[in-house]
Amino acid sequence: MREILPRSASIIEAFRDTTSREHPGQLVLDTANELAAQHEQQWEAEDVSRASGASADDIAESKRLIDDLNAKRVALVERIDEWVSAQVHSRADASLHTETLGSVVDRLAIAWVRANSLINTNDARDRARLALRQLAELADAYDDLIRDVATGHRRLPAWRPLKTYRSAS
Repeated sequence: MREILPRSASIIEAFRDTTSREHPGQLVLDTANELAAQHEQQWEAEDVSRASGASADDIAESKRLIDDLNAKRVALVERIDEWVSAQVHSRADASLHTETLGSVVDRLAIAWVRANSLINTNDARDRARLALRQLAELADAYDDLIRDVATGHRRLPAWRPLKTYRSAS
């Protein structure tokens, strides 16, 4: 089963590169790429909404975009979770993990975008280092999780999102 779930290094690579890897978990990798793109757009929209001198119209437009991006992000997380539910079968008596795999991949995407955004900022050197360390720790935790799922020590929850977002589509 571990071969089905991509390791964190493959997911992090997928955040910037959509090249097919012929991996059994290619759907997770492709969706991870889309999640990273959503989070990059959201990072930029949040910057616009917080910019000094931003008009009320700019802020409102930015907030609507953030809502649309969140709706798409939730759908992407759900896509991963549905795939995991169909592909990964855990022992019923295994310890339950606190988050779905889609949620963990989403958090990896957020951490990756944060680290990249701070790396490219001249005055945020300490924050960039912290963001990189947090990304590395989250990647290690993800790899521990997929190992535990593969060995039957952990099972992933099959949750559905409850919050709804207004969507442009």
